[in-house]
Amino acid sequence: MKRSFYVPVLAAILSTQAMTALAIDSGRYSIISRHSGLALEVRNGSSDDGANVVQWEYNGTENQQFDVENLGNGFHTIRPVHSGKSLDVWEWSSDPGGEIRQWQYTGNYNQQWAIDNAGGGYHTISSRHSGLPLDVWMWSTSNGGDIRQWRATGAVNQQWQFRPVGDGDDGGSGSDPGNPTDPTVKGSTCQSTGSQFVRETIVVNGGTYDGQCRTFNPSSALGDGSQSEGQDPVFRLENGATLKNVIIGQNGADGIHVYNGGTLENIRWTDVGEDAMTVKSEGNVILRNIEGYNGSDKFLQANAASNITVSNCVVDNMGKFLRQNGGTTFEVNITVDNCDISNMSEGIFRTDSSRSTAHISNSRLRNAGRVCIGNWASCTSSNLSSF
Repeated sequence: MKRSFYVPVLAAILSTQAMTALAIDSGRYSIISRHSGLALEVRNGSSDDGANVVQWEYNGTENQQFDVENLGNGFHTIRPVHSGKSLDVWEWSSDPGGEIRQWQYTGNYNQQWAIDNAGGGYHTISSRHSGLPLDVWMWSTSNGGDIRQWRATGAVNQQWQFRPVGDGDDGGSGSDPGNPTDPTVKGSTCQSTGSQFVRETIVVNGGTYDGQCRTFNPSSALGDGSQSEGQDPVFRLENGATLKNVIIGQNGADGIHVYNGGTLENIRWTDVGEDAMTVKSEGNVILRNIEGYNGSDKFLQANAASNITVSNCVVDNMGKFLRQNGGTTFEVNITVDNCDISNMSEGIFRTDSSRSTAHISNSRLRNAGRVCIGNWASCTSSNLSSF
């Protein structure tokens, strides 16, 4: 193997204090792709130098478990348990598309990794040698999908969940709410526990707001639930806030606005107004176990560059599932998995931006129109069925 000692300028200028604040503790983990829900593994349990690193359905074997050591300098080693070797940027590549394999542990920079918080319980894993993050190659959702390095995009195929192994935790439980491909539940589980009248927007700035499955009924001061512009949202999430266990009643007003990223979990829109959810400023947005009904235009609206991940949803009777603001060219990356989508009068994804990407997988469609409308950089689907 060719050996050199290039250190990216970005890694050099980041302070140790800042990186340590985002660090993963030393320990044994399974590492799960946010995009596919599949686990990082050394292919076929090989113990050979140069064995490939891929993704595969989690099965608890030691070639899917990794000993992560925090080196205390903003970087980590990641070593497969079965072989004791190390994740390694193959042949010291500095190029996007460079392969990730295992190699005998040397401790060199191509075996050291920055693990940085991406929000929502996910992290990026970037090589100290090249500065490039681990990437599920070509947005694969299949067993055996290759893992390579690629320039940072912030997309979900470059985000990973570290699940501790041991103490009775199998690292891959399907009931884990962080698993974006949990097949056991679609939509919200909330049954109304009472109602609350909303006269002004409820603002959630960081932290978590638990609605405890109450029904929130907006007053006419917020809007009338029509398609008219200028209505106010029922909730406004800011700075990575989480909203969970909420039912929005018959007057949906302008739904939920998200600023600087956030998470929506176990939410039901009884009667979508202008839009169910609108991304208002740049960030990563996660929606899981959601459902919505009766919106004549969009279910989700993207008004700013964003990465949007939707899982375990039920959406019926809309114009479109997602629309990027018309005439805009910023980049939106939308991933949808394990959803039932029906009665879209126009289609599922629509954009005017040649920079944006969309992917829908493991989902059921009925009378849903075209999957891809507009000038997408990439708009793909896999494992779709009818119902």
